[in-house]
Amino acid sequence: MNDQVNVKAALDDFFVQGGIYEFPVFCIARQGGRTALEILARAFIMEGKHAYIGQNLTGLRSMGTNSMVIRFADTEDIPPGFGVNHPRGVMFMHEILMRPMVDPFSQLTPGAVINRLETGVLMVCTSKSPEEVAYPKPFKGTVATVDAEAIFSERVGIQPAPSGITALGLFVAATGNLIKIESVKEATLAHERLNKRVRELNVLCLEEAYEKARVVHDMKLPGLPEKKEADGSSLRYSPDGASRRQKRSMSARWRSRLPVCDMAKCDCGECLSAYFCPEGAISWRDDTIHFDYNFCKSCGTCATECVFDCITMGDVETALKIEEEKGGNV
Repeated sequence: MNDQVNVKAALDDFFVQGGIYEFPVFCIARQGGRTALEILARAFIMEGKHAYIGQNLTGLRSMGTNSMVIRFADTEDIPPGFGVNHPRGVMFMHEILMRPMVDPFSQLTPGAVINRLETGVLMVCTSKSPEEVAYPKPFKGTVATVDAEAIFSERVGIQPAPSGITALGLFVAATGNLIKIESVKEATLAHERLNKRVRELNVLCLEEAYEKARVVHDMKLPGLPEKKEADGSSLRYSPDGASRRQKRSMSARWRSRLPVCDMAKCDCGECLSAYFCPEGAISWRDDTIHFDYNFCKSCGTCATECVFDCITMGDVETALKIEEEKGGNV
């Protein structure tokens, strides 16, 4: 007699019977994903539901990404944790995140979700249409897209664009009647960590994203072809051909400005701004500051904290050229 329990089947049944919805969310660091999920959870609670947010920030400098999950249901018996259980869909707040990366430090990775999610709701913040989305594996279900970054940039003008709240408009449009747009707008206006003007601008952004979202139901995506690496292992490629062996921060693909330092103004014995860098991307060698642009996520913290105001956020190409001349990592 076999008394072994199929844990996955039991967990799936628990989620289905309890009416628990689970949506993993992947965003680039400083994109505002955590704030967006806090607002979304508040909106669900306002509508009488229970909500839970799990978040993973560990890994190799987080590779510039944040991995989160939101669960909500009528019942308060929502399992904790941030692993993949029974996802009803997934949101990628930037299309470059839609690849099966490997991160041994995280229980929640794009690869883990992509390998399990073959149907449901696929939401991608991109300028592409749903028909143009290159999902790594075959998928059937709802595919929805919107250019959240462009919407936020045009209305607010901040670069890189923290467009996480804007993406909530896509979530509402793609998931149908799971949450009302009015509830999300009200929850945004009630978010204490943002000043009133910022809240109002974000409401306009998410409302525009809701109206502009392109949603296609019962859609089939073919997936991407597998290729072989030199060692013979299978490897799925992202739309631009980059492999899962990520050697740079994801944010390196999501920035328009980089820090540069005018050493003629600098009077430090070492770079004090380096102590404030969230990615450890600043070093001091041979009496010269070096920026590791492979991991810099363009947050501007170093420029803000620079004692002598010699660090500024400059044009990407100019910054890369300067660092290359110094022999740094670009």
